[in-house]
Amino acid sequence: MSYQIKAAGGIVITEGKILFIKKNGRWEFPKGRFKKDSKKKNTAIREICEETGIQKKHLTIIKTLIPTHNNIKINGKAGVKKTFWFLVEFLGDEKTKLSPEKKEGITKCKWLKINEVSSKIKKSRPLVHYLWEYVLNDPHFRKYLKVDKK
Repeated sequence: MSYQIKAAGGIVITEGKILFIKKNGRWEFPKGRFKKDSKKKNTAIREICEETGIQKKHLTIIKTLIPTHNNIKINGKAGVKKTFWFLVEFLGDEKTKLSPEKKEGITKCKWLKINEVSSKIKKSRPLVHYLWEYVLNDPHFRKYLKVDKK
């Protein structure tokens, strides 16, 4: 019998940069599991704060993105992890020190320029590539970061 785990996370943007975490040696977006009676948006913001050290007051959800689904196996049981994603704006000072949540296997948090992302995520899971491509092709994101400007 399969089960479902729910999680939420965010693609955090500021001043033409995107926030990534390095977890278990791979770059990805901050995310985490729901706690009992949690809401999607609250979970996404909480996890971004926990995994990066950013204060909640500096984050604003701009837009709901697509959910993703991963097949998982825990203790020999098959299941699906459904993650709800949000485009989130960071309104604080970009120079604020980021604090990776080491107990979760996060060794680094870093703001990447758009032109740095592709080379950094080469070894990341396919889900990261999928989300990145989705966001790059989203008109709201493109307009916000002025991706089309040369």
